[in-house]
This record gives sequence, C-alpha cells and structure tokens, in this order.
Amino acid sequence: MSERILGIDVGRYWPPKRIDDDEFWAETETTLGAVYTPDAGFVNDPQLAAQNLAAAARAHGAEFRFHTSVRGIERAHGRVTAVTLADGSRIPCGVVVNAAGPWSTRINELASVGSDFTVGCRPLRQEVAHVAAPAGFGADNRAGICVADMDLGIYLRGEAGGGLLVGGTEPECDPLQWVDDPDAVTAHPTTAVFEAQVTRAARRLPALEIPNRARGVVGVYDVADDWTPIYDRTELDGFYVAMGTSGNQFKNAPVVGKFLAAIIEQTENGVDHDERPVRFVGEHTGLAIDLSAFSRKRPRGAENSGTVLG
Repeated sequence: MSERILGIDVGRYWPPKRIDDDEFWAETETTLGAVYTPDAGFVNDPQLAAQNLAAAARAHGAEFRFHTSVRGIERAHGRVTAVTLADGSRIPCGVVVNAAGPWSTRINELASVGSDFTVGCRPLRQEVAHVAAPAGFGADNRAGICVADMDLGIYLRGEAGGGLLVGGTEPECDPLQWVDDPDAVTAHPTTAVFEAQVTRAARRLPALEIPNRARGVVGVYDVADDWTPIYDRTELDGFYVAMGTSGNQFKNAPVVGKFLAAIIEQTENGVDHDERPVRFVGEHTGLAIDLSAFSRKRPRGAENSGTVLG
C-alpha cells in the first residue's frame, strides 16, 4: 500500500490511465513529492470577477453591446475600418482586438486574416465535476488547497462551504472533445467524464465519495495547437488577436491587456512587431518579457505540458 499523509494518497501512478484499465487499480510502491505555494490563489467566483472587470472598464470609458453578434469586419486599403453587428448597427473603428474565445477563429474568418498563422486554434469542450469535499479537506469552512495532479491527470480545488471541483489535465488516455460549433455544445456533464475525473480524484483522496449522478459545469476553451496563447497583430492593419487562451488565461487578463496595449501602441506607431518584437517590462518585477513568445508566426511550442497548466 502506498503511504497516506493527511488523507492524501501520495502514491505515484504515472502515466494517467483510464479507469476501465486494470492497471489504474494497481497499487504502487513509489511515492510522489510536491511543490507547495501558499502565496498562490484562484478566482473563486469568475462571474463576479467578470462583472468587476466590466465595471472597471466602464469607468475608463468602455461600452458594451450585449445580445447581438458580429456579422462582418469591414476593411479599406488593407486596414480595418468598422465592425458590423447582426442588429444592423455599424461601429467605425481604427483598431479591433479579437478576444472572442472559442469564436475567435470564426471572427478571423470574417476579417479574412489568418493565412500567415503558423499556429491554429480550435474550440474544445471541457467538463469540470462538482462533488462534496471529503471531511477535513478545508478547515474552518475554508476552500482548502488547490492541487495540480499530472500524475493522475486531474486538478482539483475546494470551495467555501464544502464543495470540490475536479477537472482533467488532458492526459493522453482521454479523448479530446474538439467541436466545430461552440454554439452547438451540450451544457450537461456526461457520466463517463464525471466518473473518470472523480474516480481519479478519489484515488488521491481516499475519503472522497463518488456520487451516482454526474454534476458539474460544461464550457468551451479556445485552444492553440501548442496550448500557448496568441497575442499579436495580423496581416490586416489595425486588427489584433488575443486568442488560444484555453482555460488558464482569465486570471492573467490584466497583464494580457497590457501586453496587447504595448503591441498595439508600438505597431500603430510604425514598429514592425514581426521583425522587432515588443518587449514588455513588468511594473512590479522590472523583468522584460519578449512578446514574440505569443506570436502568430512562432514555431509550435514543445516546452509545455500540452494542457491548460502551461
């Protein structure tokens, strides 16, 4: 039997396996270590966070158009000139940033851009299971720890009030649910994915109970081929993209906005970002970030996990 510390089975089970594979249930004689980062955190209410960001944007002059979709991107002399909406309205503009998430590639097609991209993006359906956390997982009604468990192919984090969210890290043994139309994705969790994710979590947390009924949330990621976002200009002057952000860039939104602002400012002032990549200097660290790492023309990155964890 593998050693268990504080209710966590620290056995090494790599590589992740399907739960219908007999090897998944085999015991292990080796154990794992871990990296603990007590000063890290997560957004526990993304809807409220989005509302707060919207309120901050309005305070700086932003306007929102809800319940209508983009119908077209107008251009003249190689430059974007306006966005047209399905309700018939037209928004003249000198700069457009495509941050449409799983619809981003569709918006690029409306703008007739993307021919020089070396990295593609596709919508990916994702499920996150919701179950009751085992007793003692979060002390004093707190959420408890967040765990990135590549060994079993899951991540999990607690919620205040005793809940536990369990997601997958796209292990090779699990088929990826690529979709053609984000609007056609069913919003109900499936039994197969729920059981796989929660059973893996129960392997790590032996006291975790596995309900008979699937419960959780379903969403769609915009995923780049190498799981690294694209923050860049395009071949259409004035048309920029913030896409391929998968499931981990929401928390980085403030700095991503600054990345795009730096790229836009320098490009609109005549700097060729393709030839002379913009370098962004962190206001708190003073460290420079070469933004060509997020170029649409980059070689496909191989130095990442191939998941939302980067």
